[in-house]
Amino acid sequence: MSLVVIKLYQEVLMRNITFVLVFAVVWFIGCNTGTPEKAGKTSSIDEYDIVLLNGRVMDPETNFDGIRNVGIKNGIIKTITKDSINGKEVINAKGLVIAPGFIDTHIHSISRLGRKLLLLDGVTTALSMEYGVLDVDKFYNERQKWRGNYGATVSLNHARMKVLDHIDAQDDTGWLKGTKEAAKKGVSNWSTKIPTPEEEKEILAIIKKGLERGAIGVGMALGYESVGTPAREVYEAQKLAASYGRVTAAHTRFGSGIPPDEFILGGDEIMLNAIALKAPVLFQHFHNGDWQLAAELIERVRNQGYNVWGEIYPYAAYSTLVGAEFVDPKNFKRNNMKISETVLDPSTGKYLTEEQLVKMRKEDPSHLIVVFSRKKEDIPKWLSIEGATIGSDAMVVLDAEGNLLPEDAPYEKIAMHPRGAGAHSRALRYAREYNIPLMKVLANLSYWSAKHLGDTGLESMQVRGRIQEGMVADITIFNPETVKDNADYMVGKNGLPPSGIPYVLVNGVITVKDSELVPDAYAGQPIRFPVK
Repeated sequence: MSLVVIKLYQEVLMRNITFVLVFAVVWFIGCNTGTPEKAGKTSSIDEYDIVLLNGRVMDPETNFDGIRNVGIKNGIIKTITKDSINGKEVINAKGLVIAPGFIDTHIHSISRLGRKLLLLDGVTTALSMEYGVLDVDKFYNERQKWRGNYGATVSLNHARMKVLDHIDAQDDTGWLKGTKEAAKKGVSNWSTKIPTPEEEKEILAIIKKGLERGAIGVGMALGYESVGTPAREVYEAQKLAASYGRVTAAHTRFGSGIPPDEFILGGDEIMLNAIALKAPVLFQHFHNGDWQLAAELIERVRNQGYNVWGEIYPYAAYSTLVGAEFVDPKNFKRNNMKISETVLDPSTGKYLTEEQLVKMRKEDPSHLIVVFSRKKEDIPKWLSIEGATIGSDAMVVLDAEGNLLPEDAPYEKIAMHPRGAGAHSRALRYAREYNIPLMKVLANLSYWSAKHLGDTGLESMQVRGRIQEGMVADITIFNPETVKDNADYMVGKNGLPPSGIPYVLVNGVITVKDSELVPDAYAGQPIRFPVK
C-alpha cells in the first residue's frame, strides 16, 4: 500500500472518529438537559381541546424549565412545543408557571367544601391516607361526581372503633361523631383497649377486605391510640398491607419531646416494620418532633432501596381533637409549654386556660383545637428537604358551632386550622421569600408523592405528578411572583382561599378559572387499586 493511500485512509478514519465523538457529546447533552418533549415527535392534531400558551413549563421529574406551549386532548398532555398550536379553549399562560397538579396525601376534609378549598389551593389529587375510611366501596361510590381526584386507605382506627366500641365511623366526620358518642357512653375502647386475639382478627379482617376492595393502603393514626394498640397489631396491619404491595401511612405514636416516649420512637417502629417486610411506608407530618433525626433516618432507609418517605406541612402549629391523648395537660408541662400560650380554640380565636382545656377534654373531646408547638423559623428548612412531600392535614370544615358547612358557605364562617385552605400556596410563598429552589418545592408538592405511590404499583399515580407528553393533564397554573396563602388563625380568616393560582385543570378539564371554582366541572377520577 502506498504512503499516499495510507495517509488518505488515516484522514478518513480521523474524520469518522471526530464525527462519532461530536455526535456522542451532542446526544449526551440532549439527554441530560431534561425535556418533557418526545424527541422527533411532530403533533398531528389540528386543534386541541385546551392550549396553554407561552407558559413556563416546569417538570420536576426531568428538571425541564422553559417557555413552551402545551396542547391537551382527551384529558392527556399531547404536545409540549415551541411551535404555534390551536385549541378550542386558550389560556394565556405568559408570566405563569405550568406545574403538575399538587398531590395531597393527608386530608381529613373529605366534604365538598373541603375539596373546594384544596382545589383553589392547587390540589388536583387529595387522598385520605392517615385516618382513611372504614368501607372502601362506600367511599368511592359516594364520589363518582367529584371535582378532584380522590382516594383513601382502609383505616385501622375506624376498624378498631367498629370492633371495640361497636360504632360505625365511616370517615373523619364519623370519627368526630364516634368520639363524641363514645364519650357519652363512657367508653373509648378503640383508643385505649388492647384487643383480644379474637377482636384483633376481626380488626384485621376489616383491613383485609378494604385492601381487596382497592384501598391505596392501610392508614393508622397511632398517635390517637398509642396505649391501646400493641406492637404486634401494628406489625400485622403493616404485614397485611405489604402482602398486597400497598403502603402504610402512619401518624406515629407518642407525642412527647422527651424520653421515654419521644415522637421519633414511633417513627422507628413503622420504619423497622417496613424494613423487615420490605414494604412501603409514609411517615406523616414527621416535623412534629425531632425532625432533623426523622429526616436523616428516612433518607438513610430510602438510600438502601426502600420505598420510604416523609411528609410535612408548612405551619408552626398543628390541629387535632382536644380529647387526643397527646393533648393531656401533663404533656405540656413536661415539655415546658404554657397552655395559655399554646392551645388555641379556632372557634373563638382565643387561647385556652388549663382549666378550660381539662373541661373541654371531658365534655367535648371531639372539639378541634390548634396547638403551637414548633418553631416558625424551621418551616423553610422543612420545605428544603429533598423528597419531603407536602400533606396539608386539612381538617373537617366546620363553623364555630361545630356544624359541617356546605360547599357554597361563606369562607368567613369557617373555623379550622388555616392549613386546609393555604398549605400549598404557603409553600410556594416560602419558596419565593426564602429563596428555596422552586423546582424542589414543586417536586415535593407533586412529583414525589406520585413517584412513591406509583412505585407501589398504583398505575393512576404513574401518569400524574409530571408535565410531560403522554401524562394526565392534572395541571396547576400559578404566578410565582404573587402566589400566597391568605388563610390565618384569626376568626373569619381560617378558610380564605389563596391568591395567585388562576387556573387548575383536573384530567384536562378546567376546574378553577380566574381563581374561582367552575360550577359544572366534576372531572375527578378515583385513585384506586383494582378490586379483587
